[in-house]
Amino acid sequence: MPSYKQSLFSLHSAVLLFALSGLFAKWLNMPASHIVLGRAFFAAIAIATFVIVIKKQSLKIEKSLLLPLSLTGIVLAFHWGSFFYAIQVSSVAIGLITFASFPVFVSFLEPLLFKEKFHYRALIQALLTIVGILFILPLGNLTAGDIDGVTWGMLSAFTFALLTLLNRKFVAKTSAKKVAFYQNSSATLCLLPIIFLYPITISSQQLSVIIILGVVFTALAHTLFNHSLKTVKAHTASIAISLEPIYGSVAAYFLLGEHITLMMVIGGMIVIFTNIWATRSNH
Repeated sequence: MPSYKQSLFSLHSAVLLFALSGLFAKWLNMPASHIVLGRAFFAAIAIATFVIVIKKQSLKIEKSLLLPLSLTGIVLAFHWGSFFYAIQVSSVAIGLITFASFPVFVSFLEPLLFKEKFHYRALIQALLTIVGILFILPLGNLTAGDIDGVTWGMLSAFTFALLTLLNRKFVAKTSAKKVAFYQNSSATLCLLPIIFLYPITISSQQLSVIIILGVVFTALAHTLFNHSLKTVKAHTASIAISLEPIYGSVAAYFLLGEHITLMMVIGGMIVIFTNIWATRSNH
């Protein structure tokens, strides 16, 4: 069992990697769908290698889980696709801050999926999230890209909330690594036709970047995150994820030269604190 300090280090390393993954939407000059295909493909290979070769374990699961995991793999593909597209048409900050609203969607979806009591504070949290997002938008100089970025970022948050709640059911029956493998494999298979429908030329440098995204910023990040949950409570982990927009926005400022305004900082803090409130409410 890892120590609490080791688990916290693993947790924040994972969150940092998750945040930096958003920058790949700007670094890779290709459609979001192709980025997700590469990410899912290399993540699945990395997870399979880790489980079978290093851990000497099997990836077999119950047949009853195959279809549900395959369907959620499609949800994963859409989540990543909408996340990268939101950043491509707007900015890393807008994509990450809108995505950070996912705990509010969890507050709405959890009572429906698990037949639990609905709390009206979820409505207040939703309104606060909208206020925060209005702050990050340059209302005086609003572009179509900014609006698209928020729209797709919110869709990314919604699908991630849905995926998180569905995975809550799956990890009760099988390991998180198996869930990740089958979902990434399913995402790969459902996106595979785009290679033939929309063929693109990928340089060896771009391929290397996609491999790094899939192996380091996806497979390793999720492994570190799951490893931290052995000691750190899920509640603590959820709050740590709230730091993702901060890590990503700062990285985009230094590595991409993206501008951060005071209004964006205020809006981001509103979304993040609402996120923490929603996480505490669901705890």
